[in-house]
Amino acid sequence: LQNMVVVSSRTMKSILELQPAKDSYSNILSLLVKTFEDNHRNFELVYAICGLFANVSLSSKGKMMLSKLGAGPTLHKVMKNAKDADLAQTAINALSYLTSKNRRLKNMMVEDSIISTVVSILKSSTQSTTLAACFGLLKNLCEASESTAQLVGDSDVILIAMNTIQVYCEIPDIVASTFSFLRTVVTIENNQLHYLELAKKVL
Repeated sequence: LQNMVVVSSRTMKSILELQPAKDSYSNILSLLVKTFEDNHRNFELVYAICGLFANVSLSSKGKMMLSKLGAGPTLHKVMKNAKDADLAQTAINALSYLTSKNRRLKNMMVEDSIISTVVSILKSSTQSTTLAACFGLLKNLCEASESTAQLVGDSDVILIAMNTIQVYCEIPDIVASTFSFLRTVVTIENNQLHYLELAKKVL
């Protein structure tokens, strides 16, 4: 199904236009969310559904439907529990697409402690693509409100971002993602002061 969505826009349209009957799980996306929740220890299944959620979230209608079905907290749970870097990254990417231009879901995920989860992944991961995905998600979340950007600024993320740029300076994708995050988070005055203080020590 994931491959079909990628190669055919008609498949996506068919998925989104299927209307649920009286049974709330008759819609295919509802079934996928329920399957996802009931089989969270099945690596291959969870990995495939995360990828499918990411593709469906590229559609505004798909994003809205998945949000209503509770896919956000479910993806966050995968991020917290994933022992495999590729699975964590796939869940992060899916959640990044899902929260894009969705202020309500962003705020809900912040309340669900998503920031501390991302910070934990940043501290433990050495995979450049996972780091880039984390900074992309954090940038997305910071755009929700100044309070969220301040919350991120109060964590260790600015220092982690600056160190990441130094360590991965020859990898364009991660440098671009990290600088994009920093541009967003330092729009807050207190974060600017924090950034300058760290810059003196790191650079």
